[in-house]
Amino acid sequence: MHSIEMLAQRVREHGGKVTSQRLLIWRALLNNRDHPTAEELYSQLVPALPGLSLATLYKALNELVEWGEVRRFDTGDGRTHFDPNTAAHAEVVCLRCHTVIDAPEIAVPADIPAEIAGYQIVGCAEQYYGYCPNCRAAKESHSKFDA
Repeated sequence: MHSIEMLAQRVREHGGKVTSQRLLIWRALLNNRDHPTAEELYSQLVPALPGLSLATLYKALNELVEWGEVRRFDTGDGRTHFDPNTAAHAEVVCLRCHTVIDAPEIAVPADIPAEIAGYQIVGCAEQYYGYCPNCRAAKESHSKFDA
């Protein structure tokens, strides 16, 4: 994700206003590695900005996605997650607790086709599913009591 100053310039170039709500949303996402959902961001931001609506948050997030500043993806948990890291990378998703992390040093194809079946391709995502260390430990601990 670009700097706050570059995002503000982009909004102004498109005739928009740089509002306190947009600034708070951008700052919350800048360098965020948690892959938050809109609802998680809302819970984080509403104490500082009680007038923030979920609709305004979604509008700002969708703008960032359209501009290529944020990736939007589903992990299979029924919720949409947002990632300001738009560089080619994969995520690892825990099937139990739904934690999402960036996969360390997993090669993502560098040669993405420009078009597939008439679709203009602008990016790709790769996700791996499994169980995080905490969930694995809890499962192993629970299994010991079942024996």
